[in-house]
Amino acid sequence: MFSQRDKDDIDPVFKSAFKKYEEKDYSGSYIDYSNYLAKKPKDGAAFYNRGLCAYEMKDYKDGITNFTNSIVCGRIRADVFYSRGLCNYKLTHYELAIADFDTAISLLANYTKALTFKGACLNELKKYNEALEILNQAVASDVNYETSYYYRAITRYYLKDYQNGIDDCNKSLNIKNYYEVYFWRGLHSLNLKKYQEAINDYDTVIAHNPKDAKAYYNRAIVYYDLKNYEKALENNNKSIEIDPSKAEAYYNRALTKYELGRYKEAEPDFNAAIDLKLNSANHYLWRGINYYYLKKNALALADLTVAIQKDSQSENAFYYRALLRYAQEDDKGVIEDCNSALAIKKSSSIYYQRGISKYNIKDYQGAIDDFNASLQLKPDYKLAVLERGITYYQTEKDAMALADLNKAIELDPKSSRAYYYRGKLKKYMNDLPGSCADLKQAQTLGNESATDELFKNGCK
Repeated sequence: MFSQRDKDDIDPVFKSAFKKYEEKDYSGSYIDYSNYLAKKPKDGAAFYNRGLCAYEMKDYKDGITNFTNSIVCGRIRADVFYSRGLCNYKLTHYELAIADFDTAISLLANYTKALTFKGACLNELKKYNEALEILNQAVASDVNYETSYYYRAITRYYLKDYQNGIDDCNKSLNIKNYYEVYFWRGLHSLNLKKYQEAINDYDTVIAHNPKDAKAYYNRAIVYYDLKNYEKALENNNKSIEIDPSKAEAYYNRALTKYELGRYKEAEPDFNAAIDLKLNSANHYLWRGINYYYLKKNALALADLTVAIQKDSQSENAFYYRALLRYAQEDDKGVIEDCNSALAIKKSSSIYYQRGISKYNIKDYQGAIDDFNASLQLKPDYKLAVLERGITYYQTEKDAMALADLNKAIELDPKSSRAYYYRGKLKKYMNDLPGSCADLKQAQTLGNESATDELFKNGCK
């Protein structure tokens, strides 16, 4: 956008206004144009130029008023509609902005800037396929206008076309260096798991603007994905310090603290995220899991139930609710929740947990079947090997029990429970010395029940 006037005009007030605008004295220019319009209230060019001053001073409503007056006064030109469209865009009046850009394009075919910002409006309206079509036209109309590539990169981000998005960012940066482009290139790289490239871009953004909360937040996500939780925490802290209203930053910081095992510190961040209106199934799921590890079982149960209500396909919510029900000795509830979880996704942990509850209700064959299924998915799952061995012991399948208990001790030489049950088993297999040796080892490892068994066996 630039101010214009017929070349033969020599009015000193107009000339002063024009000069001040060129010198970026927008307030002074605006005043001079107002004085000029007091003399010539039907001058479309003066309204247009005063509109440009208002735009530069971020008074977009006044800009619209001036551009509209310019049109009413007969200045039916593409640049007026384009400029009014920009003001509408800034005010988030996207449909009105598109109408202005369309008029500008009808007056000036292949008007690159109008096409570009029409595409930007369509992005805001989440009409990404339409935006891509328009921005392709913008790029074709002028391959050297960097802003077209920039907005097309944003479109491609939402269309999950990340590599082409990076290509557009690169093209934009090759023409002109804007730090906003690094921000979006970082997002594309993050989604392609090009983590170092993403970090480099966010480093650039933050070096340019150390108060960019979103850049810190995105860099925190990169470090979180890299399992560098301390760095992720540092960046989340900075993001929240700059912008305490960003709910996602609290949630991400909560997840980071959870991964660090700092459940108590994570709790207020989960609460803040939900208080700030994050309310998807995942938000309740992870707060519920965090409550589980804090042993706040009632709160955990409430959150996990909400997570299930919001997403009936959340196997983790069913699984952790099963764990809570196990703590409440509600084995039937455990089996129900594990059934629901396994209908969604097969998991060695869920089969194992269901097996434990089936064992508790003396459904030994059902327990063995679940431990088998668990071990098919995770062959060296030491707890499943151990509990299957114990279940074999209860069903008097001594050879199979011995094989599993031997394997359990091989996988975990400090398993007092494995030594205890192998000691009991060896007694029934007429290996009293072996029984005494295992029970003594179980006792050494802290198994209190082993003391009674040693006494019953007459072990010395």
